[in-house]
Amino acid sequence: MAFRCPVYIQLLPALFGAPVNGTSLFLYSKEGVTQGDPLSMVAYNILLLPLIQKLKDEIPDVKQPWYADDAGAGGSFAGIRRYFEKLQEVGPGRGYFPEPSKSILIVQQHNKAAAEIAFQDLGFTVVTGARYLGGFLGDPADQLSWVNDKTRSWTAAIQELALVAERYPQAAYAGLQKSLQQEWQFLQRVTNGLGPEFDGMEQALQRDFLPALFGDFALVADDLPRRLACLPVKKAGLAIPNPTTTAGDNWTASTVMCGHLIAAIRGTVEFRSADHSAVMAAGKVKTQERKLSESTATLETILSNLPDGRSRTIRRGEQTGAWLSVLPSTVNGTELSAQEFRDALLMRYGIAPPDLPACCDGCEAHFTLQHALGCKKGGLVIFRHNEIRDELVHLAGKALSPSAIRDEPLIRPCRNADKENTCPTRPTSEKPASEDDRGDILLRSFWARGTDCIVDVRVTDTDAKSYRHRDPAKVIATQEREKKRKYLEPCLEQRRHFTPFVCSTDGLLGREASTFAKRLAAKLANKWQKPYSQVCGYVQARLSIAIVRATHLCLRGSRIPTSKISIRWPLWEDGAGLALFKC
Repeated sequence: MAFRCPVYIQLLPALFGAPVNGTSLFLYSKEGVTQGDPLSMVAYNILLLPLIQKLKDEIPDVKQPWYADDAGAGGSFAGIRRYFEKLQEVGPGRGYFPEPSKSILIVQQHNKAAAEIAFQDLGFTVVTGARYLGGFLGDPADQLSWVNDKTRSWTAAIQELALVAERYPQAAYAGLQKSLQQEWQFLQRVTNGLGPEFDGMEQALQRDFLPALFGDFALVADDLPRRLACLPVKKAGLAIPNPTTTAGDNWTASTVMCGHLIAAIRGTVEFRSADHSAVMAAGKVKTQERKLSESTATLETILSNLPDGRSRTIRRGEQTGAWLSVLPSTVNGTELSAQEFRDALLMRYGIAPPDLPACCDGCEAHFTLQHALGCKKGGLVIFRHNEIRDELVHLAGKALSPSAIRDEPLIRPCRNADKENTCPTRPTSEKPASEDDRGDILLRSFWARGTDCIVDVRVTDTDAKSYRHRDPAKVIATQEREKKRKYLEPCLEQRRHFTPFVCSTDGLLGREASTFAKRLAAKLANKWQKPYSQVCGYVQARLSIAIVRATHLCLRGSRIPTSKISIRWPLWEDGAGLALFKC
């Protein structure tokens, strides 16, 4: 039995910081405690707990599940009637006004006629099944019909998102993964045995949405992208699981985590919030461990059947998916164009974008993915480096004062040129560093107060021919050591810190770069007074987005220099030709 009513809340003055002097403060729902208001649940609890306890003491044979102002009751017809009449009697005194016309009585089919007679004077709506708090109570046939209506609407929504994905894949992906998908997962958590009912939605995901997201409808015949998409982002997936296979797991996880609450409603234990929180926490840990183990096993099975090169690329996606986990936002600078998003998505799964040019416009060589990421003609690899450097400068500018940041600092400032550039600790085979060696960024008081930190950025393609047979993390670690071997000692001589920021073209950060990002996030969290985890996610997302954009520039940017443009230049450079110009 579910009841609905308008509520007027009487609150304790102490809740709002007013002195407790025997007076009370009335806060009506029309004045702010409305649906969606953060104070609603607190206000409802203050009002309703004494009312619920009174009803429970006087009518103990009726179960009372409440959610905010939505009252529920379970029991015999006589018990429910006594319960509702008592609620009508004592409710208005506490600001609770039951409305019989909005109340629904759920009964079995053979009791429906008797229920309509027994509650005719109250005007209850008598049904054999109805929606309740996002789930369904009542006859299995009615539940199946209701679930089918929901799945048809979700299937249509997936197909609409597929149309959106053709032009705005990042927004469509976020809409499915962050919003629509959560709706059917909630239904799976509160209703058992629904797996087969989601088959139409799974077909829409595989046949419509994913091909539109990747921009390649030939993927319909290949189930590999769908199998990978089912995995979490941290396991090289897209976090779009198959709804037909997750229904049972979601129901089991919900049942385990709400075990104490279920037992309390049934009356087998006394409800304690601490016990409920403990059961929830333990259940979440076990569920996450089980899902992680299953995802790891699934990924290993998939990769075992792939060529080494593609397997290596996909495995690296376990650490390079931060750009997939954020909402596109112009305010936060996390939006990607359709081509940027699709190129990064295809590269994440070792697929070369299908519409690359046949030859390089800079050197006229055969244009492949590896050539695009390594070709130095036209300066695009320099632009790629500079874009990541500029992103670091932008983030550091938010954490430090503008005067604390410098561009291209000298490694050896004001060094005596006549002094022999040798060091007794340097091996004789090592060449002396140039007097004009520069870092990319200088940050004042970054690692320690009163000291400078020089950051030097390097971007590398870990799938290049010379690195293909090495672990990507070891490639980056080697390049970090090279940077430190070259610049660390002269920086320490100047009482400076040196940090090599080495990353791959698909977003894999080196150990030093990752530590730098965490330190930057800690400074931002302290300045903004925000949780470190939230700010760390923001920093990781911004860096990941910057790397995606910089890599896309090498794939799609022009390498044609202005010197090759077919235009007629003036035959003078010193300005003397202006004397011949007549207006």
